[in-house]
Amino acid sequence: MKIAVCDNNAMCINTIQTYLNTISKSHIECDVYFCGEKLISAYRMDAKRYDVIFIDIKMEKLNGIETVNLIRELDEHVIIVIITGNTEYMQKSFKCAPFRFLIKPVDFEEFRTVFYDICQKLSKRRKVFTFNENKAKIRLYCDDIIYCESKDHWTWIYTKEKHYKIYKSLTDIYGLLDQEMLYRVHKSFIINFLYIKYIKGNMVTLYHCDKTIPISRSYRKKILEEYTDFIERNLYV
Repeated sequence: MKIAVCDNNAMCINTIQTYLNTISKSHIECDVYFCGEKLISAYRMDAKRYDVIFIDIKMEKLNGIETVNLIRELDEHVIIVIITGNTEYMQKSFKCAPFRFLIKPVDFEEFRTVFYDICQKLSKRRKVFTFNENKAKIRLYCDDIIYCESKDHWTWIYTKEKHYKIYKSLTDIYGLLDQEMLYRVHKSFIINFLYIKYIKGNMVTLYHCDKTIPISRSYRKKILEEYTDFIERNLYV
């Protein structure tokens, strides 16, 4: 689980970190930010993505609500836990869709309850694809990937915001992806069924993408069957 804690009060940050270490000593990565501007910069400049953000509302310059509203434009799925010393700010934060609220000083038992609720929610969530690019660790949700393309021993991964270049074969990457939505349609292409605009003949057009992708003859029948099943599975979700 990758967590960000954003608060301009070092004591509050230390409290949250202590609680996290007490509850779970492993499988947690925690980054600390003392202002909203740094957290936004991490999202925009460093392509950081988190499962959970614990954030204080009252901060200088960019407050917690303003920070989270900006983050929602970049990551609509991150779980937000608002930390506040004043309940009057709760109603103002509804727009940014917080998962829970914690009142300062944060009580350990309340924090533990919220943390377990987060774990339960995450267990039902999207699959994450993690890889290294230029010595940086990148985490992508599989449903953010539009398509993957193999070119010259490299695989390019395209999302709405960015594209990434990895020195791995398409076959190796395919085994790490969520194969309930990402399908191989050609020896050089994997596409995400979520982004299919239309299929015409042996070509598929995707949303948020100016590229028309070929479907191999050997894949076409299977892909049409899989796509029909995908639509039926997700029609009423």
